[in-house]
Amino acid sequence: MPLPSLGDVRVGRRLGLAFGAIGALVLVSAGAGLSAVGEQRDLALQLSAVDSVLADAETARFQIADVTGWQGLVLADVAAYGPGVALAPEAYNRSGMLEAKEGVYDWLDSVDTTAMSPAEREAFDQLRPAWDNYFRWDDQVVAWLSAGTPESYLATMESINGGEAGEGYGIVLDLADSIQTSARDRAEDLRGQQDQAQSRATILLSVVGVLAVALAALLAVLAARSVTRPLRQVRTALDAAARGDLTVESGVDRRDELGLMAASVAAMQTELRAVLSTVVASADAVAASSEELSASSAQISASAEETSAQSGVVAGAAEEVSRNVQTVAAGAEQMGASIREIATNAAEASDVAHRAVTAAETTTATVARLGESSAEIGNVVKVITSIAEQTNLLALNATIEAARAGEAGKGFAVVANEVKELAQETAKATEDIARRVQAIQGDTDAAVAAIGEISSIVAQISDRQTTIASAVEEQTATTNEMSRSVTEAAQGSGQIASNITGVSAAADSTTQALTQTRTAVDELSRMAADLRTTVGRFTY
Repeated sequence: MPLPSLGDVRVGRRLGLAFGAIGALVLVSAGAGLSAVGEQRDLALQLSAVDSVLADAETARFQIADVTGWQGLVLADVAAYGPGVALAPEAYNRSGMLEAKEGVYDWLDSVDTTAMSPAEREAFDQLRPAWDNYFRWDDQVVAWLSAGTPESYLATMESINGGEAGEGYGIVLDLADSIQTSARDRAEDLRGQQDQAQSRATILLSVVGVLAVALAALLAVLAARSVTRPLRQVRTALDAAARGDLTVESGVDRRDELGLMAASVAAMQTELRAVLSTVVASADAVAASSEELSASSAQISASAEETSAQSGVVAGAAEEVSRNVQTVAAGAEQMGASIREIATNAAEASDVAHRAVTAAETTTATVARLGESSAEIGNVVKVITSIAEQTNLLALNATIEAARAGEAGKGFAVVANEVKELAQETAKATEDIARRVQAIQGDTDAAVAAIGEISSIVAQISDRQTTIASAVEEQTATTNEMSRSVTEAAQGSGQIASNITGVSAAADSTTQALTQTRTAVDELSRMAADLRTTVGRFTY
């Protein structure tokens, strides 16, 4: 199974492994140091034990010297004071020797032979018999000295100076020397071992320390590089992104935290590229919609101006209708006067009939012109209706474009909605005008029919003088009806003029609203251009 690469190991685990390895190296170093210290401690303990053996050997040598010293002083006391004084137990030198003898046996009982070598222990075991032998000959010397004879003195000196007593001294001294020599040799050997162990420990600790430092430095460098190198690569990509260049990739392909961070940076770059592409497309769409909306606004403005101009024409026509209706009203009044004149002056019937025919002809022409004006008003109303429908359609298109523009087109949507409402009000007004024009046309037709009837009646006046009274009554009623119709026509023409004025005002309002709309569209176009400029700083 292949080992995972260092980049696939998580940073925490990687650092943990590095610190663990360094800790293991520290433990190895500590173990080596403890081993060296333990060896030194063991050697020191052994050397201390050997030193105690040396001390015991020195004590043995001291004791034999001490005992023989006291013995020599006793001999001097015998020579000076005689045996009776010198050998008494309370004599200073004799009591000192006896105390030294007691100390020798006490020491022999207290010595621990554990630290001694077998040869040293064997020599120590021979000390007690040697001391026993020595003190037996000391008792013999005391006996010889107590005799006080020259022969006994001679025997004493011969025994001490080469005889059995002197030999006992030599045995004790040789045993002490052998123990001391053996212990000294062992101490020297242990000191040599200490020096060697110290040298080995120094070399071992130096080698282990150097290896530990080298391996720790290597692990630190590897761990640092495994972190800093991908960090520099990710930082390079982030610095490029901060400068607006989203094409620079980190190139880090790992499964640790740094790899996850690099993947997040790459995902961020991809998402930013998608967002910037969408922003650019949206800005282009907004710019295109702004241009279309500007064109639509210009078209609506032109239509509104045309509506205003046509409204002026219709207003003029309405004034003409009003004047014609007023003329008809005046004719009706004249007709009434003529009929009353016929009723009061039958003699002048033919003259009145002639005047009535003339008035009827004039009225017919006037009413005919009123019909023509009504027809023209109807055509104008159709044009206004068409303009209102076109304005409503353009306002609907503007509302759709504002919805596409989103948040930036909300203000324009409100303006477009107001334009649509004005167009609907214009359509309602034109429908009202159309109804009133139809009423005028109906009244005009009635007036034409009435005038035709008057003409027929006036033509028959000469032949039917006998029916003047009834004809006058009939003409009176007809004249009243015509006067009422003409009055209504005058009122209708006034309303037409008022409505046309409202249409003109609505057209002016539409023009002002479109001016505001074009200003908003220009601002929207400028914002789209600024957005494209801002996005243009990025490379993706």
